[in-house]
Amino acid sequence: MAQTAAIPTKGLRHDAGALVTVLPVAAAVVGELAGGTASTLVSLGLFAAGVLHGAAEEDEGGIYRYSAAHAAGYVAFAAGIAALYLAAPVAGLAAFLILSAWHFADGRCDFCPASRYAIAGVAIGGSALFMPTQTAAVFATVTGQPVPDILVQILAFAGMAGMACAAYAIVRRQSGAGYAIIAALAAMLAGPVMAVALIFFVAHAAPVQRRQIERHGLKQVLNAALPTGILALLGTLALVALAWSGMIAIPVAVAIAFGMATPHMLTDGL
Repeated sequence: MAQTAAIPTKGLRHDAGALVTVLPVAAAVVGELAGGTASTLVSLGLFAAGVLHGAAEEDEGGIYRYSAAHAAGYVAFAAGIAALYLAAPVAGLAAFLILSAWHFADGRCDFCPASRYAIAGVAIGGSALFMPTQTAAVFATVTGQPVPDILVQILAFAGMAGMACAAYAIVRRQSGAGYAIIAALAAMLAGPVMAVALIFFVAHAAPVQRRQIERHGLKQVLNAALPTGILALLGTLALVALAWSGMIAIPVAVAIAFGMATPHMLTDGL
């Protein structure tokens, strides 16, 4: 796996990238075995840990802090997306999943296309393929209403396509195949929320962040991403606390989270 994932073979003690993979996987395993609140907290922690990868503006010339005007426009656009989601939750969920697949497949990391397509397909459809009933229940929770069976079935086909791409990447020993393996195993063995959280962080956010550091240096990445990243993380924690306490409904919290993620996925892929 070390070779297929394109991780330098220096040993875990010397390879921060490998540790960033091993530790979240270990946390996910513990969370799934514990179940209940522990599983939910680990999942939320993985989502929160991935926030920093999209907290700065990056182009071929470098990585920069978001300007105040950019941040204000971002929040305004996110609010509009959240409102649209609340107006049509099932359609909003479907649109968000399509955009997520595109974003994961485009992912700004050094993975080969087959690995990226595998991660994208499994991220949105792996749980629908292996755990359709649990997936439908999660969708009903985040939308506040039952979702059509056809949505879960279509996503299951996306999961099948992702698994096929993962198999191809593994057989051909292409870059990123190790992460495709992790994505596939997560979808097969973990609950839907944990599976998506683990895939998001380990197979997307962390590799993108690692590539940013390789290109621009740790200091420059932190200088660019920390101001916005800290605010985003605090906002995420506040949103979780409000939903956990029942002060806001889960579909509202999800609408806000989807709204805040959408501008990043759109601008990152353009």
